[in-house]
Amino acid sequence: MTDWSALLITRDLGAEPAQGALALTVFSLAMFLSRSCGDATLLRFSEKRIVMASSLLLPVAVLTGTLLHTPLAMSVSVAVIGLLVGPLFPVAISRAGRSDPGRAASMAAKVSVVGYIAYLAGPPFIGLAAEAVSLPVTFTLVIVLAAREGRAGFPEQSDR
Repeated sequence: MTDWSALLITRDLGAEPAQGALALTVFSLAMFLSRSCGDATLLRFSEKRIVMASSLLLPVAVLTGTLLHTPLAMSVSVAVIGLLVGPLFPVAISRAGRSDPGRAASMAAKVSVVGYIAYLAGPPFIGLAAEAVSLPVTFTLVIVLAAREGRAGFPEQSDR
């Protein structure tokens, strides 16, 4: 989102550059806000509920912005995505540490490495895929696939 949302809003949806930059800023602020409230959210809702809600709502947010096909709709979609993804990485780190308490630091490091690889490899992958189909379609596919994987990480019997 950080690398392609402004381009999507300006190039593909015809917005002014300032609106694309504003959407990126709003995404970052929304992610900061939701990550900052992560502990309070986790006290109220289980990790499973947070991940499942994000997994269900992320595709809805992207599809809504894509299907409405307006700069404003996509800007709102990008902001909602920021709110939804904020707590996910800390939840992943926490779950990794609890998965093998004797190797908590190692497990957290492994999740961090995967996250950094995705952060570095994601933008070029999205760019190449967008060349083949389009940026809106690529955004949608990435979010739908990520949401599918997020739900897969929580077996039915797991409540926390």
